[in-house]
Amino acid sequence: MKKYLYVFNYPPEDKELCALEFRTLFKDEFKSKYYLSNKDYSVDKSVFVKAKLDLWGIDADFNKLIEKVAALHKDYQNFKVIYLKNEVTHVDYQESLLRCKDISWGIAGSVNMSRPQHTIAITKLEDQWLCGYYHHGVPSWQKHDDKPNTFSNSLDIRLARTLVNLAAGDNDQVTIVDPCCGMGTVVLEGLALDLDIEGFDISREISWQARKNLKYYGYDEYLINKVSIHDLQKHYDVAIMDIPYNLYTPITYEEQCRMIQSSRRICDKMIMVTFEEMSKEINQAGFLIIDGCLRKKTEYVKFGRYIYICI
Repeated sequence: MKKYLYVFNYPPEDKELCALEFRTLFKDEFKSKYYLSNKDYSVDKSVFVKAKLDLWGIDADFNKLIEKVAALHKDYQNFKVIYLKNEVTHVDYQESLLRCKDISWGIAGSVNMSRPQHTIAITKLEDQWLCGYYHHGVPSWQKHDDKPNTFSNSLDIRLARTLVNLAAGDNDQVTIVDPCCGMGTVVLEGLALDLDIEGFDISREISWQARKNLKYYGYDEYLINKVSIHDLQKHYDVAIMDIPYNLYTPITYEEQCRMIQSSRRICDKMIMVTFEEMSKEINQAGFLIIDGCLRKKTEYVKFGRYIYICI
């Protein structure tokens, strides 16, 4: 069975958010920045995936690894072999150069170190050598960072992409709604991943500006409409809701609770973002919280956004 090595990276304050997304995608506990899996995800699906290797071979004996690679009869024009440094096992620089050269002899084609069209990577994790085709993470989600309409309390792009991954997991047929979509940041990230997603907002002005954001990037602007969450009749697999809060939006605690209750009516699963701990209110609405984390603004503060995965 095909195996893949995923390499993760994150700022310190996002470690728990990365772990939460990892548990959703891989159904495993996050223990290391390096993870072997049979699941094949695009390298730019997650903001936390720095690189992915489509593995050709794994072996404790490097000479046997060379034989495995040579037996695959790979042929690439303009390729290079790199050593992928990691935080688990240190390999001396000179040794890494020699290992790359040894692997390259087992690959047909031509080497181009300055402008390669293909990159092959080797690395050593503990006592195992690994080799495979290298995919570098491309932050495709960053293209939505310059949308024409925004406001100060909009979700940042990294969090929006992660919320979409928490909602969809490995199911690309899921139906998603953002019933308080604001400027449409979450909707944009869902559309970037080719997911079935739409958004609503009670404000005529905000929903109009969100539509313009969608149109700016070439998406169907009518995927966002002015409708209150309480009036939605369609049912969705998942709702992603960044619940409004009093710091910027005049909204009462009772109205926040009503919005959570309306979410229960329109979806089977909910990803909720709040600025205050609201597990009691979520449970009272009939949801069961199955996972979550606190996404801090910086590593050294105790406040941030609470993220709940609810069914």
